[in-house]
Amino acid sequence: MKYTLPILIALSACGAGPTQPVWLKPGTPALTAEQDYLSCAAKARRDFPADRRIDTSPRVTIGAGGCRSGICVGVENGSDVFNRDANAGLRDRAVSACMAGRGYNQRSLPVCKARTATQLQSQPFDTTGLCVANGRIAAPAR
Repeated sequence: MKYTLPILIALSACGAGPTQPVWLKPGTPALTAEQDYLSCAAKARRDFPADRRIDTSPRVTIGAGGCRSGICVGVENGSDVFNRDANAGLRDRAVSACMAGRGYNQRSLPVCKARTATQLQSQPFDTTGLCVANGRIAAPAR
């Protein structure tokens, strides 16, 4: 039982690596899939244009103040300022609905590790062993 945590940590370090979402509609030419995505994204940008907002979030830093023998007393209050797009979530939902309406499903595939991956000319029926290179489904170099 005392070895459970180290084993879990070791297994989590062996993860599959980063993944990237792609829109998949088997049998569709890759160019058509990209045109469909760009069309949906353009419509979403027209329907939900960027709405930039400057927001703040509270920041509390414990330990700012006097320290003696490794013990710090005091609190610093402040805020972080950031720029956000209030319509970003709506645009993402609009793209998802548009692509789903055209028969696509979103899948996550691993990012290609090899620098030379061959991009597929049409969308596959089986994505086993495939990866994503430059936003497109590809076969890794062997």
